[in-house]
Amino acid sequence: MFKYITLFFIIALLFFQCKEKIKPATSHLPSTDTAAFFPVNNFIKDDIKDIEQNPYHLYKITNHHPGSRDSSTISIEEFLQLANSFLSKDISTTVLKPLFQESVFHDLTTKSITINYTAIDSSSDIQNISVLLDDKTNKLKRVFIRSSYTNGDSLFIEQDNWKAGKSFQIIKSASVKNGDLSEFETTVIWNDKPYH
Repeated sequence: MFKYITLFFIIALLFFQCKEKIKPATSHLPSTDTAAFFPVNNFIKDDIKDIEQNPYHLYKITNHHPGSRDSSTISIEEFLQLANSFLSKDISTTVLKPLFQESVFHDLTTKSITINYTAIDSSSDIQNISVLLDDKTNKLKRVFIRSSYTNGDSLFIEQDNWKAGKSFQIIKSASVKNGDLSEFETTVIWNDKPYH
């Protein structure tokens, strides 16, 4: 009798072990991405709010290579229009986020934590965003955004650089099919030493 009871428990145990190994097929369901991208736009908006609330002297320097250099005081409206170049490149939206891959490394030379967002598709307008954080305080130091796009017969490569709490720079290189190349550089300063 003891043999039959033992045999019954062994069969029951094997049955339940086999049943636990069978799992519903979920590999074809879309994954829910819970990773959060660094909120670049929130920090830029904080800088903009600070500028709107404080009497900074807004100063713009423009360079056209080859050609001319000019500098002038600008209005808050012009500042906001130029700053929109950064705000319009928000990759944390549900549409754009899956198109970028994140990597993080500690750069001892600059004493920064660098977060890189690289486009998976090389044809994307926004190619790369790099965020530099102070490695002790985790405060935002700089944001670099690299993008490229075509307009008519010209290819534009744009490099946007935001220095937290101080200034930003927009550099556009335009190359035409005939081989001509020109570069437009706009620097906006509100709380920093002028760029040279």
